[in-house]
Amino acid sequence: MTAADMPVVRLTSPGEIAAAVPHLCGFVPTESLVAVSLRGERRRIGLSLRLDLMPAEADEDVAEQVAARLAHDDASAVVLVVYTEEPGGRPRDPLVRAVIDAVELRGMTIMEGLLVRAGAWSSYTCSHPECCPPEGTAVPAPADVIAAAAAYDGRVVLRDREELVASLAPPVLLAARLAEQRLDAALVRWLAVVEGSGPEAARTQSLAALRNALTGSVEHDVADLVVPLQDVAVRDEVATWALDDSEALLTLVLALARDSVAPYDVPVCTLVALVAWVRGDGALANVALDRALAGDPAYNMAKLFRAGLDGQLPPSAVKQWLRETRRAQRPRRRRGRAA
Repeated sequence: MTAADMPVVRLTSPGEIAAAVPHLCGFVPTESLVAVSLRGERRRIGLSLRLDLMPAEADEDVAEQVAARLAHDDASAVVLVVYTEEPGGRPRDPLVRAVIDAVELRGMTIMEGLLVRAGAWSSYTCSHPECCPPEGTAVPAPADVIAAAAAYDGRVVLRDREELVASLAPPVLLAARLAEQRLDAALVRWLAVVEGSGPEAARTQSLAALRNALTGSVEHDVADLVVPLQDVAVRDEVATWALDDSEALLTLVLALARDSVAPYDVPVCTLVALVAWVRGDGALANVALDRALAGDPAYNMAKLFRAGLDGQLPPSAVKQWLRETRRAQRPRRRRGRAA
């Protein structure tokens, strides 16, 4: 099945919207405000923004932040969904009202405002009991077409954000020490190749190994794949592979991240963030950047990506940067062959 063959997912009821949000986030939100940008007359889904619920005194600031980001995404309409287990008829109603006011002030309309609690949804914007009973309506299972679209894109819905963080966690305790020893030994081997054959030859050899690992044609020691990614030229070349097969590249860099430790994991996790971003998976991109910046707060690429994600740069902008990077690499390759 190609992208052109994928069915269009149409969400026509509040229950369907509530069922779809975890697929947009990548996990089931808890104690969160989710805002979904809908673009144009056809209401196509754009940015999906999730924020932890803050104390009530921050409502106005949160509302301004949400509205500004949605406006930057050129939203024409917005869906708001509050996930909470707080008691009461309409918990967080002041927050929802503040967001609605800030959104409408910027010319956007609120399509739905939903509360999801204990597996049921109710409405902040509708008080008719025949369609939106105050006790709520059970959130339906996601339509087959939503699940099929997520499966096609290689995504699964995790239980919560903690499970997403755990899916990218590094080895710990003895496993972490063993991983560090393997990476240190691989660094010694890499530097020996650089010294003996020169940097370009070492890069060519490492890129060939990474390409083989990408296709699954040859098995390599993980450490021997992670260490060359410390070289900016190798890292940037691998990054451009996201233009060709982002799913295979994401599988590879996720596997490398799970078997590496700081500081070796910093460029690897930055690549995870990049590929996830290209694929529109902002939740994974943010988790990967958190880990990269924890390992090295000054790592330039991770800092740039953090600024880009916070500024809601779309995946198309990242792909354009990758295309420009690829074009810039070609003269360097020709010079290398001539030498």
